[in-house]
Amino acid sequence: MNILIAGCSKAGASLAGQLAEEGHDISVIDPQEASQSLLPDNYTGYFTTGILIDQDALRGAGIENCDAVAAVSEDDNVNLMVAQIATEVFGIQTVIASLRDPVREELFGSRMTTVCPTNIAVASLKGYLLQQDQRQVTIGHSTLNVTLMPVPDHLIGMRAREITCRRGETVLGVIRDGEHLVMALDDTGLLQEGDQLAVARIVD
Repeated sequence: MNILIAGCSKAGASLAGQLAEEGHDISVIDPQEASQSLLPDNYTGYFTTGILIDQDALRGAGIENCDAVAAVSEDDNVNLMVAQIATEVFGIQTVIASLRDPVREELFGSRMTTVCPTNIAVASLKGYLLQQDQRQVTIGHSTLNVTLMPVPDHLIGMRAREITCRRGETVLGVIRDGEHLVMALDDTGLLQEGDQLAVARIVD
């Protein structure tokens, strides 16, 4: 793919390096020439300087020939504007904006494809602190956090499909006797001590 990365932040530089290493044609644009030093030594793509929300600068970086655009500067407002320009002016179909503010991500996430590093980091930190076994899976444009946790005492004797979770969470299923996952809707047994619940939550 031909991909434009707007913003040579640490995340943008790392993303550019990995994508270039996988054989994609990468172009990075950033307002600061010094940001080029963040790119890995084996980076084989292009780098240009320019104001990220300037249409001529984006043209100079090759946006008109791109299959996808990632707006990953350290400024949420700039990333939103780049994403809008890429979509509405240049007609790019695959566009993603990195938004570090969870409130802003919740506001704009329904209008465009976004990723919130803050939400993802908090979910991982929480799982570590609470010593919960967690996995993150990307489905479509969403990041799903799946947590395995012992069945709380007050839920023993219930069925998994009867559990009411907090807003944004759902019980996927039950791991019984440390073996395979049984989907909540298919599980006819009652929850018992030693069972583990697989609880899913969209974190981004």
